[in-house]
Amino acid sequence: MSDSSDNKKTDIDAGTDDVHVSRPDARPKKKTKKNKRRPASTLNSETVRVYISSVLLRLSERISLETLRPLPLFIGITDHAFCLSAGAFTPPTSTDSKTVAQSIRTRIALNGAFFLTNYALVAFGVAVVVALLHPGMLLVCGVVWLLWWMHDYLITHEVNIGKHNFGTLVSINNRSSILTIVTFGAVVWKCLFPVLSFVLVSGVLLLLHAVMRDPQHIASCSQYGAGGSADGADDFNSDDEVMVERGDVI
Repeated sequence: MSDSSDNKKTDIDAGTDDVHVSRPDARPKKKTKKNKRRPASTLNSETVRVYISSVLLRLSERISLETLRPLPLFIGITDHAFCLSAGAFTPPTSTDSKTVAQSIRTRIALNGAFFLTNYALVAFGVAVVVALLHPGMLLVCGVVWLLWWMHDYLITHEVNIGKHNFGTLVSINNRSSILTIVTFGAVVWKCLFPVLSFVLVSGVLLLLHAVMRDPQHIASCSQYGAGGSADGADDFNSDDEVMVERGDVI
């Protein structure tokens, strides 16, 4: 009896093993494919340099004496008397077709394209005034520029002091690192406040003019453009009516 029971247990164990192996749940694991991450596009110095060069090239094509608007037109002086016209500077208003924000964006776009050379001249004047008010900044900038010029000169020329080459006393990499630190310190120490002052003053002046100068009044000036009522720039949708060609817009 014991032998037969042992055989039955063995058969049952073997059967359970077979059932366990043949279970449909025990499926081989599939190899999951790992998604390869694409390398993120890096913004290197060459890309920034090319972009800045393209922007400066387009601005240089737009900014010229030919596109410089007369001072009476820029500040809204009437023909008969040296005084500001009542309709030259008006606050943007909302209408059925435009909100105040849309009117502001329209005025900034139109005036920015039409008075671009004038705005560049105003910004240059503000920069000159701010620079003259901070002579220490000019002195530090001159010293930093002189140090970088000497660094480049020592790379391409051999300067001997006695029996030693002055350019080899400090390696090129060490000189570049030292000058970079000095330049960064000079910018933070002497140039940060004047630059912020220039951006703030010029930005406020140009933005106020671009928002408040009525393009409809520009079109109504008899000596510069065709007719048009001075009721406001809210219904003013055509670039030609304000003498701004499409090619002038950057």
